[in-house]
Amino acid sequence: MKVNCAVIGCTNSSYKLEKLKNKTCFQHEGKILSECGCVLPFKMFCFPSLKRNSEKRKHWISQLRREGKKKGSAWEPGTADRVCSDHFVDKIPTVMNPNPTINMGFDQPVQKKARRTLLKHPITSLHCSNKMQPVEPLLTEKSNVTKFPSVSFNADVLSPIVSDHTYSMSLPLPNKCTSCEYKSSLITSYVSKVNSLTNQLKKLKIKQTVKSKQKFSWRLVNNDKKMNFYTGISSIAIFNVIFGLLKPFLPSIRYWRGPKHSHSKVKQLKSVSKCKLLSHREELLMTLMRLRLGLLNEDMADRFGISKSLCSNTFTTFIRIIANILGQAIIVWLPSEVIKKNLPQSFVKAKHHKCRVILDCFEIFIERPKSLYNQAVTWSDYKHHNTVKVLIGIAPNEYITFLSKCYGGRASDKFITSDSGFYDLLERDDEVMADRGFQIREELLFRYCSLSVPPGARVKSQMTASECKKTTDVANLRIHIERAINRIKTFRILKNVLPISMLHHMDDIILSCAALCNLKPALIKKIV
Repeated sequence: MKVNCAVIGCTNSSYKLEKLKNKTCFQHEGKILSECGCVLPFKMFCFPSLKRNSEKRKHWISQLRREGKKKGSAWEPGTADRVCSDHFVDKIPTVMNPNPTINMGFDQPVQKKARRTLLKHPITSLHCSNKMQPVEPLLTEKSNVTKFPSVSFNADVLSPIVSDHTYSMSLPLPNKCTSCEYKSSLITSYVSKVNSLTNQLKKLKIKQTVKSKQKFSWRLVNNDKKMNFYTGISSIAIFNVIFGLLKPFLPSIRYWRGPKHSHSKVKQLKSVSKCKLLSHREELLMTLMRLRLGLLNEDMADRFGISKSLCSNTFTTFIRIIANILGQAIIVWLPSEVIKKNLPQSFVKAKHHKCRVILDCFEIFIERPKSLYNQAVTWSDYKHHNTVKVLIGIAPNEYITFLSKCYGGRASDKFITSDSGFYDLLERDDEVMADRGFQIREELLFRYCSLSVPPGARVKSQMTASECKKTTDVANLRIHIERAINRIKTFRILKNVLPISMLHHMDDIILSCAALCNLKPALIKKIV
């Protein structure tokens, strides 16, 4: 619908605005005003609504000073009536100047366009005589006419003169303007300068994009402190050892291409492409950086100068390699002789020298699944969120020796302990230290093992002195597993709410983080 400015004498309208939008911009060559982003010369503003701001609407109408269709009646704006920005002090309605006040039209007399008049030019009339006379007598009468010698000429050389008048008039040729020639030369020089500057600007933009997409440089990881910050590995030497362990398996790896391609019988692509953007060392660094810093795929892709899909596929491939090779080599169930040799002094003083493992569960937040069944399975009453739950077991010296698969947040500690195969690893006379939530005393007794948990005061109103001392001793020793869990969560990928798309790789991610934690220096240094 076409809208017009309601101010008297103003010709601005939406039709005029659309025509301006389709005109070419002088500042941006080859673009129209609607594409280049330049400010349009005017805008159209609606009248304030009658319900919300009636006073402001009345003030606008009074400023226009227009009469209705009937004499003496008040004018009301229609659906096509607007006020353009030319009548506002700030070009828009603002708090200081909310009403139209300038160029209102009523202070100028209305000038009617006069009819164009035709100019009268004097025309000389040519009168011809009606009397006919022969030509020869006239020639003979004038004998004194001088005779000129005859000159021969070729008629084909002469060009015919075409004229629609009976008389000819010689027009003077216009002289060349020196100022116009100077201005045209200036314009051509300016145009050439603008073209050269635009070409330079394009080259600089290309250089800037190339520099911005440069890969993450190894110069930033030039010391152990930077390596610990970016990857969670305590030194560059340990990183080289990890890469040395994985290097024999890297030439034959097949990169992840999604769940559809992984289960298909179609032959996959070759493991190493001809034009490889990243080396294996850089791919390992990128995977460890994402584990440690918890960055998104798009951020990692920009840092390493690759696409988002390639970053995701590389991370999935290497997280499986780290979990299968490094995780299985480092997360091992230690023999009882090794644990006794490295038993901390605090366990001996508290008379828990038979302690084989300390158990606990930790949870990681995930996005809410769409399926109602999955929502119920992953809901945690303790965290009041959808989570995955993992059982972790550490030796008394805080070395991670057991890690279960991921379970839904609804699963109990007792169910996870029995379903994960933890009981098959225990030996006779082993002591398991856990929290009160682990109600597994009967299952351990069947295997001739003992359970150490803090005693509770559910039956009695007051605990005895021996029970208080036992609670203090167990709590002081169980704090080591809390420190181990906190060390795993220094990998920030586990601190964020994980998306549903990463649930397929949760076991590999947690196993990789736990394996990297075992490579760090021990938290307890004093042993027997």
